[in-house]
Amino acid sequence: MQTQPVPEYQMRARRRLTILARRMVAGIGALLLAVSMSGCAPSAVHVSRHDPDNLRSTACEQAWTRARRSDQLQQKDQADSRAQAWIQAARECPSQLDEATVHAAQALSASQGGQTNRRAATLRLVQAAQRLDPLSRMLPTELHDQAVTGEDRSGFYLSVLAARKTDATWMLTLADAHTTAAQILVGRSKHDPRQGVYPTTDLLAHPDDRVDPANGIQIPTPALIEMDTARTLLDVGRKLNGSSGTIRTDASQNAKSRQEAASALVDMIVAHISMAMNLGYPTASSALLHTSKH
Repeated sequence: MQTQPVPEYQMRARRRLTILARRMVAGIGALLLAVSMSGCAPSAVHVSRHDPDNLRSTACEQAWTRARRSDQLQQKDQADSRAQAWIQAARECPSQLDEATVHAAQALSASQGGQTNRRAATLRLVQAAQRLDPLSRMLPTELHDQAVTGEDRSGFYLSVLAARKTDATWMLTLADAHTTAAQILVGRSKHDPRQGVYPTTDLLAHPDDRVDPANGIQIPTPALIEMDTARTLLDVGRKLNGSSGTIRTDASQNAKSRQEAASALVDMIVAHISMAMNLGYPTASSALLHTSKH
């Protein structure tokens, strides 16, 4: 029996089916390969194009979180750890300078008591004053004058009060710390805003205590002098952080220099607030945070 020849149109149809089948097999194989590869490298699927900067917490947020957590450490011997956490928060969060420095000073105030605290607070202020050189190189003229005058005036006022007392060695030490701070802030600048002598009418009218005009609280005069100095530096800090266009940008103003200047400023503010508390300024946040905004 002879085999009937296959018509040409059927041959063409078979060839099309064969080609289609091969393509389907190839497609399925590629799909299976892609699936197996995605299983080996899941990161290639899950990494977002909108990365992570918005998901990572900033240095400020991290420091602030650590400081908040440190507040849970209520034992007296952990007060220094709380203070350091808030000091770091103040350095990393310029917009929260007032609150962070107040919390740091409150922690320091809780760490010791009596004359021991007085000596520790005085030593902190003396040491902070000696580390102001990085800040003196960073400040533009207007803020430089404000900081220098604030420290020099406070030193003069404390020396006047000390002259009226029989046992005021600690007050003279404090006055010297302010004078030293002013001197270091002046640095090598040819411009020196210090007056040396300042009006004393109001000071001599209230040598022991006076009402703080910022909150109406009766405050020991030396404590108010310290708090006013802290307010002056807080104002300098707010202006400095909000006026980047006016800050000198010579070659030495690198990130490290700015960090050192910020640390010096924060340390000095905390030292002043801590000293004010030691001398009788109320330690309640309601009084301190209210006044530090003026």
